[in-house]
Amino acid sequence: MQYITIGSGTTIPQSGRSAPCHLVRVGGRTVVIDLGPGSTWGLVRHGGIDLRDIDLLLFTHFHMDHCADLAPLLFALRSRELARTSPLLILGPRGLHEHYRNLQAIWEHNVAPAGFHLTLEEWTHGELSWTGCIINAALTSHSVPNLAWRIDALDAGSCGIVVTGDGQATEALTDLAGSADHVLVAESAAGPGTLLEGHLNPAQAGDLAQMCGSKKLILCHINPGSGSMAIMKEAMTTFEGEVIVAEDGMVFDIE
Repeated sequence: MQYITIGSGTTIPQSGRSAPCHLVRVGGRTVVIDLGPGSTWGLVRHGGIDLRDIDLLLFTHFHMDHCADLAPLLFALRSRELARTSPLLILGPRGLHEHYRNLQAIWEHNVAPAGFHLTLEEWTHGELSWTGCIINAALTSHSVPNLAWRIDALDAGSCGIVVTGDGQATEALTDLAGSADHVLVAESAAGPGTLLEGHLNPAQAGDLAQMCGSKKLILCHINPGSGSMAIMKEAMTTFEGEVIVAEDGMVFDIE
């Protein structure tokens, strides 16, 4: 399994960080989690992928900084240069269907699939076996429904990755992450020593990783104003394992 941080920032533009987007390669498949503004370009630039190769798209929630590039992606896949024939599956929390209907109302046929089958499903069930991996999700505590996603590689035992999206820890999230050998990719929109409703600060992210037995903590969703060293140091006060403050384009092999 391979994980690439496509966008490590927030909605606030930063020269070295773009909006949230994550790329996971597992079992010969390409999974994308969230599509913040500019993610379609980031996937090509940092992930080196052809947009036609995305097999599964997961959304944590539908705040603009996590989903704004869904319309550009679907529009791009209508182009002659990116003509797609393989099906595309999109999973997300409650609100996925409404979000897509709203895009259709604005962009009409420009967001309709051309030459491929598009399936959108709101996550309401437990573990899903999908080609090359097992997928599961849990709600976090955020201002809108937010799903943390867990992906386990079938060919690597229980080793996998958990991406929190936005939100503070819940019992469901700790149960989800604590039941597998995993790397935790957690948001840290709140800076060191600060509290931000519906988000984690580095110490809270570290505490979550410690409770869940994570073997590595990768911090993302970083707002401007907080230095990477300060973020790392605070997370290390509550987590005994390795802490990395993500930057766009970082590549991790998960074994």
